[in-house]
Amino acid sequence: IVQKYFLAPKQPERVQPTVGTKVNLPEVNLSAQPKTLILVLQKDCRFCTESADFYKRIQASTHDKNVKLVAVLPNTLEEGNAYLNKLGIANLEVKQSPLNNLQTSGTPTLILTNDKGEVTNFWIGKLPADKEEEVISQLSS
Repeated sequence: IVQKYFLAPKQPERVQPTVGTKVNLPEVNLSAQPKTLILVLQKDCRFCTESADFYKRIQASTHDKNVKLVAVLPNTLEEGNAYLNKLGIANLEVKQSPLNNLQTSGTPTLILTNDKGEVTNFWIGKLPADKEEEVISQLSS
């Protein structure tokens, strides 16, 4: 019992964005549009790859709206662009940043910000259909 509960290795603490805090992404102009959706992805993330169709729907639903889309990956820009092109997600701003700069420890993570760069909502992991609709609804409103 002592081994299991007291000497067991600690699980890493899950870090997540906090509504109302500013996003640390100085190379992105978060005030250019009323809303920015940051897709925090990783090229080796199975759930990111499985969510590609959802990201395409996001792109289609925000095409003529006042929403900026930015993909942020911890991988190099070349790797990030190649990964997104492979998924069929093109024509969006791609940046490289460590995950902890965005207050997250896992991918995929979606972070919605206002024009002040403040987090207004976030979603972590592969989303079920109802949460996907929630994201698209918030982008449209």
